[in-house]
This record gives sequence, C-alpha cells and structure tokens, in this order.
Amino acid sequence: MTEPSEQKRHQAQLLEVAVALSINGISQAVMMASPKHLKDFALGFSLSEGLISSRNDVLDIVVHAHECGWQVDLLVLARVQHQLKQRRRTMAGPSGCGLCGLDSIKAAMSLNLPQEKKVVNACKIPTEQVIMQAKDALPAIVKSSGGIRGNHCAAFFDLSANMLAFREDVGRHSALDKLIGCLSHKKQSMNEGFALITSRCSHDLIAKAARLSFSTLVTLAQPTDLAVSSARKTQLTLFCFQYGQLKRYA
Repeated sequence: MTEPSEQKRHQAQLLEVAVALSINGISQAVMMASPKHLKDFALGFSLSEGLISSRNDVLDIVVHAHECGWQVDLLVLARVQHQLKQRRRTMAGPSGCGLCGLDSIKAAMSLNLPQEKKVVNACKIPTEQVIMQAKDALPAIVKSSGGIRGNHCAAFFDLSANMLAFREDVGRHSALDKLIGCLSHKKQSMNEGFALITSRCSHDLIAKAARLSFSTLVTLAQPTDLAVSSARKTQLTLFCFQYGQLKRYA
C-alpha cells in the first residue's frame, strides 16, 4: 500500500501524457496533455483547429488507454472527411505548443475564422468589477474541483461572475481546448460570457477563441503584440493583467 505521504506527493505531481487523436480512423495529431477530460480535449481541439465545424459533426468519442499514452477516436459524419482532406496536419508537439505540425507559415498565421462571425454587442462585455470577482473566485474553484497547483486553468463565467465551466491542463492551449469541449458538450453559447485563462496571451489562444466566437477573453498575464493585433482583427474583446493591473487591449 502507498504510504500517505507518498500518495500525497504523487497526487500533487503534474501529469503529462501523449494523447493521439484520430478522426474516422485517420490520425490527426499527437499532443502532450494531462490525462483528464480527454473527450472534452479531443472535441475542443477539433473545433478550435477547424478539423470539424460543430459538435453536431461528431457521432461518438471513444477513449482508449495504451501503455505509452492515450488514444482518442472521433467518429464523425462522412461529409466532414472532405474538410479534413483540405488540411494536411500531422502533429507531434509539446504541451506548450499550439502551432506544431502546421505545414506552412501562412497556415500558422491564418486565423481560419468562420465566414460569418457574430457581431459582439457591447452589453455582452463584462465589466472590470465582474472580471475581478471571477479572478478572485478562481482559487476556490480550483480547490473545489480538485485542481493541482501549477496546472493552467481555463474557466468560463457569465456576466454576473458565475462560473459555468472549468477545466485545467499542464498546457495552456490544452486547458482552453478542454474548456471549449466542455462548453460544446453542454451546448453553452460561448459569446454569452467570458473565458478566463491563467496564462499569458498569445496569437494561437486568440485564434482558438475567435474561431469559436468567444466574445471576451481574459488572461492573467500580459499579451504578445501579435495577440493584441489578432484580437483587434477578429473583434475579440481582450483583457489581460499586467503587473497585477487589469487592462483592456482590444
């Protein structure tokens, strides 16, 4: 039997495994992620990377454990396979990377947005007071959810700072993908509230959020210049904390 002290140390470790994603039996990506909520991860990744366009494209998600990691198989509608043929991507990237495997610089920089992006109504933008309430509530949310210190967290709040969904992962991109998958499974509209991520903000996070029509993204560290530019191009409202101060960048 594991000693209590050893068990506690084991539980506190950040877990990272290889996760292989296939769609209709065709390999799409291999990513490093935490081995939890893998159905959410697979769905969110497929949506945020444009592999599928809707939760309704998916018929089933099956997770298999392997000695070297995990395999997640998405069974999708036959018409979706044509979309996949237009996108050549075979990924083997670390958990901190959201662009590994893209076959050109142009593809990496493309925001790949839906043709019709919803216009954000000003009344759907959270106030700074609401954002601060959500930020202050996050530690208790992490604790109650059994989160591990050191993981990146992604949470979705309504405009009254009520938490509607929470996911975490060793990688910030994977944390956002898991949140997207969770919201999609719940059929929660992503432009009626805001996402809060405990990381810096980069271009690829903006691209993922914009593709799913989030109205507002909040990160706990400052953004890159490209992230700000991308947020403005996509009309995504962007708030970030810089030296502890909340600032609106887009």
